[in-house]
Amino acid sequence: MKLVKLKCENCGATLDANKNLEKITCNYCGAEILIDDEATKIKRVEDAKLKARKDNHEQALKERNDILEQEVKEKKVKEELNSVENFKKGKFSKVLLVFFAIAVLFFFVCTGFLTKFLTLIQAIAFISAWLMGMKILKEPFKGLKIILAILGFVLIIPIITTNGDTTSYNEKPTKLDVSDVELIDYFPVPDKLYGVISVDSKDMLSIEIYDITKKEYKTYVNKVIAAGYTIDLEYEEWDDVYGAFNKEGYSIRILFSDYDEDGKTMDITLEAPKKMEEIEWPKSGLGSKLPKPKSNLGNISWNNSETFIVYIGNMTIDDYSDYVEDCEDKGFMVDYSKDKKYYSAENKDGYKLTVRYSGANVIEIALNVPEDYDEDDEDVIPEKESKKETKNENSSNMVDGMRKEFKEAMDNYEEFMNEYISFMEKYSKSDGTDVELLKDYGTYMSKYAKAVKSFEKWEDDSLNSVEAAYYAKVQARVSKKLLEIAY
Repeated sequence: MKLVKLKCENCGATLDANKNLEKITCNYCGAEILIDDEATKIKRVEDAKLKARKDNHEQALKERNDILEQEVKEKKVKEELNSVENFKKGKFSKVLLVFFAIAVLFFFVCTGFLTKFLTLIQAIAFISAWLMGMKILKEPFKGLKIILAILGFVLIIPIITTNGDTTSYNEKPTKLDVSDVELIDYFPVPDKLYGVISVDSKDMLSIEIYDITKKEYKTYVNKVIAAGYTIDLEYEEWDDVYGAFNKEGYSIRILFSDYDEDGKTMDITLEAPKKMEEIEWPKSGLGSKLPKPKSNLGNISWNNSETFIVYIGNMTIDDYSDYVEDCEDKGFMVDYSKDKKYYSAENKDGYKLTVRYSGANVIEIALNVPEDYDEDDEDVIPEKESKKETKNENSSNMVDGMRKEFKEAMDNYEEFMNEYISFMEKYSKSDGTDVELLKDYGTYMSKYAKAVKSFEKWEDDSLNSVEAAYYAKVQARVSKKLLEIAY
């Protein structure tokens, strides 16, 4: 051990100190003294450098670890986002949402406690599986959403087979008392009143009459005509549908459905006129893209950045035709479809217009943004190419007053639904051990979801009066058969 001589600056005492130390304490006065020779200075400098290098190395390692940790987090987030996006676009997601909607519908229309409970569990299973797929709900273990989806599908069978505990409508058919319905003053009461009231409000009355004959249907139609429902007749081409307005603007539609000898029904729908008031035509937004109608009496029912819908009163059928011409002058002539009571077209930017003469001097005007519309980039909307062929004008594309593709879609839908109903009847009677039926079950469920979605798309299309009536008839026939297998 090498010693150096130091003098205490405080008391003047002479001290011996280890030169490897940086400082010592005076044995006489307790003062701290730095060892300040050259070798000690060099050691302190080297120690400081070593410590700095060590600190820098540790900092670099920490920063690298932080970067790696951030990259792992970003990769995990990206994988989750990709997983959510793939799930959202996938068929599984759509099937879950479709069957969730069906389960909710059945929950509200059935009356049996057991069936309500089962459909509630089914709806929760489907929506929980969907939320887990969207990463909104945490999936406690992998594959849980698949298990929940299977549970939802398995519950279809007990829901269908709980015959004595459920009915598909709010009420079972009974002898009706219509004396206190909201629209009784405008409702021609049928002679036969055995059935179901599905809607009773100040705006609409919907009644289904059971065990009706064609003669009784025609007798009721004559009663409706005698009550003044003769304005703007609809469905003139059909023998089993009657629709018209009275002078106050109330509309009635009567549909006779002849399924089989034991299943003839008459559906009656009565609607009150829409409330109208003086409106100011929009100077901005979607409404500003359209010509102003002749009348300012109206009802704007929808007005946002993507949809504009307005009902205009005091518009005759000639005023409707004039307004359609004004729209054509505005450029709405791309891919147009024209009839005496409705007009559908797009402009060069892809905005889709529908103008419909509803009856009783009311027209409905609807404008929707293009499918590829971006609200943040409204001025840069890709221009759609004009289609050279029209939808409805070419008579070779019409079948019995309906577009050929519409008629084929309706017939294909009804054909599949008959096949599906036949399968479900067979499946519900089995004990669940038939391997072939179990194998076909999943296929039918997938086809069913696609068929319903494809059918409902037509409801948003611009249907002419013949197509609307045919759509209603197909819907009524299929609904009746689905109701029968639910009992």
